Amino acid sequence: MTDAGTTSRGSRRPVVAAGIGTLIEGYDLLIYGYLASSLAGQFFPAGDPTMALLNTYAIFALGFVVRPLGGVAFGHVGDRFGRRTALTTSILLMAIATLGIGVLPPYATIGAAAPALLLACRLLQGFSIGGEYVGANIMVLEHAAGGRSGRTVSVNQVAAYLGAAAAAATSLLLAGALTHEQLAGWGWRLPFLAAVPLGLVGLYLRARVPESPALLPDRDDRPSFPLIVAARTAWRGMIVFAGWLAMITLGGFLVFGYMPTYLTRVVGLSAAGAFGANLGALGALAVGAVAGGHLVDRYPPRPVAVVCAAGVAVSVVPGFLLMQHGTVVTAMLGQAVWAGWIGAGATVSALMSASQFPPAIRYTATGLAYNVTVALVGGTAPYVSTWLIARTHSPVIPAWYLVGMALVALTTAIRGLRSGQRPTVARPSRLRRNRLRLGTDGGR
Repeated sequence: MTDAGTTSRGSRRPVVAAGIGTLIEGYDLLIYGYLASSLAGQFFPAGDPTMALLNTYAIFALGFVVRPLGGVAFGHVGDRFGRRTALTTSILLMAIATLGIGVLPPYATIGAAAPALLLACRLLQGFSIGGEYVGANIMVLEHAAGGRSGRTVSVNQVAAYLGAAAAAATSLLLAGALTHEQLAGWGWRLPFLAAVPLGLVGLYLRARVPESPALLPDRDDRPSFPLIVAARTAWRGMIVFAGWLAMITLGGFLVFGYMPTYLTRVVGLSAAGAFGANLGALGALAVGAVAGGHLVDRYPPRPVAVVCAAGVAVSVVPGFLLMQHGTVVTAMLGQAVWAGWIGAGATVSALMSASQFPPAIRYTATGLAYNVTVALVGGTAPYVSTWLIARTHSPVIPAWYLVGMALVALTTAIRGLRSGQRPTVARPSRLRRNRLRLGTDGGR
């Protein structure tokens, strides 16, 4: 059996290409969330700012509805035709959709067609991102050197957070350089227009990346319909993966999809202060991801997962209370105390892709479980949080929502992960190839 994880130094190219592509797609996806207030004023009628913001977040959430479709489509391409093909297509579609948002006319010009077109662009973004993050993690894992899976895949986690940080930094720069009227009138378009050169860079890098060594070179040895095989053989792994991911995706999207608006509208910080504090929280996510990578390379994923979930559960409410003091420092610390645990847990979730699913169906099974969870929990996080605060008038209620998901993740880690379970990226044996083609293998 050939260990696909033992690679030469030359195989660092896939790690770099996957990470840079993830950074670019993270930026493209999340710049929408950071500029939600400006978009609300441009694409919906004036008069009710709260309803306009809710509508903007509703479109943000609807973009996630198609993510499972993207996960299945790109998962099929990635498992059947190759990881590289899926990843180059996803980044191209993302660049087109993000550029489309940047050139859309506002509600004042074309009326109800403006939010409809905004929704169309978001749906295309959601479809393309359905195959991006999952595929990049898988590509990185399958090129990782033996015993360094956690540290290697944490590079891609950091890249995702750097993409969010780039979106936050761009928003901060615009908020400082432009007046409120300029930002609301035309300045918000600039970050979306930047998708063109960024997308071309990502496309170039992805096109040159070598194919995963874990994928069987003969296409006839791969499952013809990976989704059918995954549904038959990997349903338990998908449930475990989704249960753990509920906490990770909610916490992540609270940080980089909702916190800037929360800090300005609820806590009362300036836009510049909110973006600056959020950059600190993104730094905590990145540090947590790297620490999580080191931990899972040294210890089994199960105890690491238990500690991460418990850390989120006990720290998020005090963190939200700290934010209410209304300074940039307390806002930064209030996010960082629980964001670091989310970052470490994200690395654990990336490794679950390899420990729960064999290479022949890994892209499809991971993509389906990941994107369904993100659509239900992550993409709705800003909308649900805004709605909960409006109904309860409690600024801490989003924290209790995350506590609930942390308890779900804790239960999943205790009951769903086997003690000592490690990622497996090796090529299947000849017998197992035949079983996978017929859909009779247990996926273990």
